[in-house]
Amino acid sequence: MKHLMKGTFVIFLSVLSLRTLGLPTGAPPDSCKDLMPRHPGSTKQETYPPPYQVLPAAGQGRVRLILGSPHGLAYEGFMILAHDSETGEFVGEFANLPDSARIVECTQGIKNAVTHTNVSKKHNLEFDWEAPVNYEGTIVFKSTFAQDYSTYWVGVESPPVNVRKRSIDVLTSSTPISTLRTTTPPYYSPTVDYETKDVEDPFYAGCGSTKNCFGTPAGCIEAKNCIAAVTVLVQGERYLFELQGRDSKYVAVGLSDDSKMGDDSVVECANEGGEIALHMSWNSGKRNMRQPMQEGAVQLESSAIKDDIITCRFWREKTTVVQGREYDLVSTPYNLLVAAGKSLKSNGIGFHDTAYDATGDAKLLSDVGGYTTASNILIRVHGALMLASWIGTASIGILLARYYKQTWVSSQLCGKDHWFAWHRFFMILTWSMTIAAFVIIFVELGEWSSEVIHASLGLATTILAFIQPFMAAARPHPGAPRRPLFNWAHWFVGNAAQICGIIAIFFAVRLNKAKLPEWIDWILAAYVVFHILTHLILTFVGCASDRQASQRVNSFPMKDMHSRGSMVHPDARQDAPHAGIRKFIFGIYFVVIVLFTAALIVITVLAPIEDTWVTFTNNIKNY
Repeated sequence: MKHLMKGTFVIFLSVLSLRTLGLPTGAPPDSCKDLMPRHPGSTKQETYPPPYQVLPAAGQGRVRLILGSPHGLAYEGFMILAHDSETGEFVGEFANLPDSARIVECTQGIKNAVTHTNVSKKHNLEFDWEAPVNYEGTIVFKSTFAQDYSTYWVGVESPPVNVRKRSIDVLTSSTPISTLRTTTPPYYSPTVDYETKDVEDPFYAGCGSTKNCFGTPAGCIEAKNCIAAVTVLVQGERYLFELQGRDSKYVAVGLSDDSKMGDDSVVECANEGGEIALHMSWNSGKRNMRQPMQEGAVQLESSAIKDDIITCRFWREKTTVVQGREYDLVSTPYNLLVAAGKSLKSNGIGFHDTAYDATGDAKLLSDVGGYTTASNILIRVHGALMLASWIGTASIGILLARYYKQTWVSSQLCGKDHWFAWHRFFMILTWSMTIAAFVIIFVELGEWSSEVIHASLGLATTILAFIQPFMAAARPHPGAPRRPLFNWAHWFVGNAAQICGIIAIFFAVRLNKAKLPEWIDWILAAYVVFHILTHLILTFVGCASDRQASQRVNSFPMKDMHSRGSMVHPDARQDAPHAGIRKFIFGIYFVVIVLFTAALIVITVLAPIEDTWVTFTNNIKNY
């Protein structure tokens, strides 16, 4: 029994010694040749993509390196060195190491590698690599990460770094986590081919766990399909921003005190002739003005253009002064504005016609978590009121006044003919909703809109609608000499207001803030066709009615009733011929207009409707 216990104790000590020999004080110099860990009893290298990466940031004569995981995973051990990409020779020396790292001299007397000093959990270690004084060439940092004693990845590469006599430029973005290459020949070649399908965009890796992410349209971060988006990774007191924009010439991020454009510090990544250029600018109201680049304020780390997608990474200093204002990223919370557009100006960017959105609340960039989108409820209410007014109530009210003066005349409503009572009711609704929509949008914007065409047509619609009831109140009595002039003016102003309103709605479909689908144009076009077709049919019915001379009653609105239109004429208190057809047409028109209006309001209020529908169907499935 004693011999058994003694043997068990010896085995335990042996296993413990094997484990402690592997990692505690870092890799030995002979690991420089292949970067393989010297772990007795463990020869397995992981074949799936590494969850770690090496991020270089260029400086004057040196590179700042960050070794970490976009997923926030810790690692116990590592080794890193720099190679000339052509010759494979060791290049440069490492400096400014943290306490948990030490130098490895792959070449006697030269600090050309770094490894760990203990097996504590590590996140985002930072240190510097210094280039030789006269060196020119391209280097790649190659590293091994050991998550624990038996789980490690060999040959994880950084982006290539171009060195021209201590002038340094990081050429491409970091190797994505989904890379199929876990080692770098000739040091090690995996024997297992690892293939992935539907590779996830590394841009979204770590969102909500290790970095803040915000994009448009709403919900796109979770779906990983943003039109424009920004991520912010905080590493100590360094702030790494990454921007991505689809089908755009530029993508930009602004730091703002609120969720509206104005007095914002902006950084832009612009596609200038196939190359990404980094710029700073300032939002003054709705205008964007390019600013001179401040030395050290922002620094481009990497960029890429692929499949019409712009991606760029840049570092921003924790404290900068723009337009006399200090931006302190450490202690001041900010709203994020993200925008993308398809045009560039000679000294700036064009309108953000691809995407624009803002966070709903300001918060510290170091507080990792989800962002909410700024509320645009007033914009939705404005759109719903305008649709209800000019697609709904105005259409019905105008139709009644135009074709139904000699219909339902056998009875009255509140002492007025039915057509007049209902015309007045619908037009008062139109007037009230239009004025309310006009006030609401000015409360939301606080100034004249940058969408000049839509805003101008909306203003014209509001002015024309506003004066209509006052014109009606001042109308001459029937038979007065100026009555035809009033009829023409009233007809023109009412129809002009509706035409301006409908055109303004068409232009609203293209507004970024509306977030309406392009196919809504087909619904609007169908409404216009139906509206015009109904007017044509009723015009022909009216002409047929007028041809019956015995009961001829001309209901054309520019002419008042003459002898046959007087109240003493026997035809005055009976419907004009073909009243049944007119009533049937009005019934169909009323139902269809209500359906058009309801559909358009729902799409507007729930925009973007596609995302709302997806969420709804998913909830149904889960239920």
